[in-house]
Amino acid sequence: MNNETNDIICGCSGTTRLEVVKLIDQGVADLDRISRITGALSGCGGCEFELEHLLESHRPEP
Repeated sequence: MNNETNDIICGCSGTTRLEVVKLIDQGVADLDRISRITGALSGCGGCEFELEHLLESHRPEP
């Protein structure tokens, strides 16, 4: 497994990049739902930019 995909992107909740990508692949396509499921964005908010980037780069095309 590529270490970059399992990097922690939210230090407050311990959410990893891989967790978020899997959710996006399953159709979870907005920050609010990702936050509710993973706990990301529930602390300092420092992960918001990275989460937005993951959504844009992994979101399936309509």
